Amino acid sequence: MGSEEATRLLLQHRKLLFAYLLALVRDHARAEDLFQEVSIVVLRRWEDFGAVRDFWALAREIARRRALAALRQGGREPLLLSDAALDAVDRGFDAVAAGAEDRHEALRDCLKALPELWRRILRLRYWSDLSVSEVASRLSRSENTVSVTLNRIRSRLADCVRGKVRLSGAP
Repeated sequence: MGSEEATRLLLQHRKLLFAYLLALVRDHARAEDLFQEVSIVVLRRWEDFGAVRDFWALAREIARRRALAALRQGGREPLLLSDAALDAVDRGFDAVAAGAEDRHEALRDCLKALPELWRRILRLRYWSDLSVSEVASRLSRSENTVSVTLNRIRSRLADCVRGKVRLSGAP
C-alpha cells in the first residue's frame, strides 16, 4: 500500500479519529491540530509501518500518544482520564470502528449487486460530482427520472446494507 492508500484510509476514518481525539482532549481546535499531526505521521511513516492489517488500531494508537503528549505538555489542565478510562474509551471507539468497517464492506457488496445503469448513475453523480441535470443530459433522461432513480438507489442501498449488517451480527 502506498501513500495513496494511507490517504484513502485517513479520509475513511477521519470522523471517527477526530471524535476520538476530541474525546481525549475536549477541545475542538486542539483535536483538529492533533488530527493533522496524526495524518502527517501516518503519511510520512507509511512505508515504515509495513503491511498494516488494522489501520484503525494504528491510527488510534498514534492519536492516543499524540493527545496524551499534548495534554502533558499543556500542563494547564490536569489529565483527568486514568489508564482504565483511556482503555474504556479505546474499546468504545474500537467497537464503532468495527461496525463502520462492516457497513463499508456491506455497501461495497450492495453496490456490486446494483444494475449497471444504476451504478453508472451513481458514478456520474457522486464520483464525477455531476449535478442531477448533468447526469440526465449525459444519459438522455429527464431530471425527474434521474432524481427518482437516485432516491430508489439510495433506498435500496440502505435496505441492503441494513440487511447485510443485521445478518453479520454487527452493531
